[in-house]
Amino acid sequence: MNTTDGPALAERDPTLAELPEFRLRYLLDDGDSPTSVTIYSPESLETTWMTADAGTAISLDDVR
Repeated sequence: MNTTDGPALAERDPTLAELPEFRLRYLLDDGDSPTSVTIYSPESLETTWMTADAGTAISLDDVR
């Protein structure tokens, strides 16, 4: 079965009908010419973050 066969996942599981909301912030290593972006949650007491290198990251427009 490929991804176009059968009902959509949100139809099979109503809890997935709404998109999740994430309260995240980001920091750039250089505001004029950034080479990396760090995404983090300001609400978390834990030290957790994700950093992406600008040269290898894919635009969200290209992901869709």
